[in-house]
Amino acid sequence: MIRQKPLKDIHKEIRAKIREVLEQAPELGEIKRIVYGEKVRVGTLQTPAIWIVPESYAPNLLGGHTADHDIRFNFVVFVKDPDPEQGLEKAHDLALTVYDVLVQDRTLGGVVSDVRPTQVDPAYEMGNNTQVCWSAVQFDFRVKRRE
Repeated sequence: MIRQKPLKDIHKEIRAKIREVLEQAPELGEIKRIVYGEKVRVGTLQTPAIWIVPESYAPNLLGGHTADHDIRFNFVVFVKDPDPEQGLEKAHDLALTVYDVLVQDRTLGGVVSDVRPTQVDPAYEMGNNTQVCWSAVQFDFRVKRRE
């Protein structure tokens, strides 16, 4: 499927569908907040939370005035826990659950041509705060567009 919409509209459609998929997934029912592009102090963020972080990418120009856009996002899961070991484990488990949820429908209901996992980050402590842990998964959402 070759899209002919403006790129900003394609991005908005993908973001809205990602958010819908994550919010409706019963496996992620304990997530208290999904954040995209908002500046939030990590210390005040209700957790567990998913922070959707857009990443840079380079369009792949094809013949016939078309390009593949692998629109990349990181999905960072934050967990607060007084026990760092439990927090690390919970953050990693939830990030892997995000992975499983996003690969269930590799077209996001027809919004993209493919959902491609690219990276899994194990859990880490957040800076000097041993009570906040994070883990992440990264995906490319492929769209072919007439340019």
